[in-house]
Amino acid sequence: MSQGIPDLSLATNRASGNRERILEAALRLFTSHGFHGTPTSQISKEARVSTGTLFHYFPDKNTLIDQLYLSIQKEVAEGMRKNDDRSLPTKQRLEQFLRGYIAWGVAHPEKVRFMEQFYNSPSIGDEVKHQAYNEIRWLLEVSDAAIREGILRDLPPRFYTVMVLQILNGILALIASENTGLSPDEIIEYSLEMIWKR
Repeated sequence: MSQGIPDLSLATNRASGNRERILEAALRLFTSHGFHGTPTSQISKEARVSTGTLFHYFPDKNTLIDQLYLSIQKEVAEGMRKNDDRSLPTKQRLEQFLRGYIAWGVAHPEKVRFMEQFYNSPSIGDEVKHQAYNEIRWLLEVSDAAIREGILRDLPPRFYTVMVLQILNGILALIASENTGLSPDEIIEYSLEMIWKR
């Protein structure tokens, strides 16, 4: 690089690092103190950035919450689809997606807690809901195929979104508790059986 020409890649990496540190700090603080109990000044201190830097990336706390939610939702979707094989039968594909969520959740319990908090938060806006929906649209399409094939009951998508998520998060809670008398594999097998149409 010529002398006197700034290295833009360093500035880009630093900026990306700041944004990620802010998101990571917000995640830790939101899951331990809640949204309302976490001032932005505490997030910037935890992230080791100025409050001005935080507001450069996230103009207000609601935007920060929304962006954290969307980044985790994207990560969840990627974890679920990681081993997708479109040649498999629909039930096997769905089961792989569910197991992908469980594997992701076991590895990221703090992010699961945040998603549970945020999912029920009244502050989630329609635009964020729409963007989050786009991350899992493929899952709803496979679920529709499962209904047509008689693998799942013909119930509204909202029913499955809420109920299956509760079952999956229940699996994660049982695995984390380590006092059920069942192995993680047994917990997963018995719980997933509750989803399929009998």
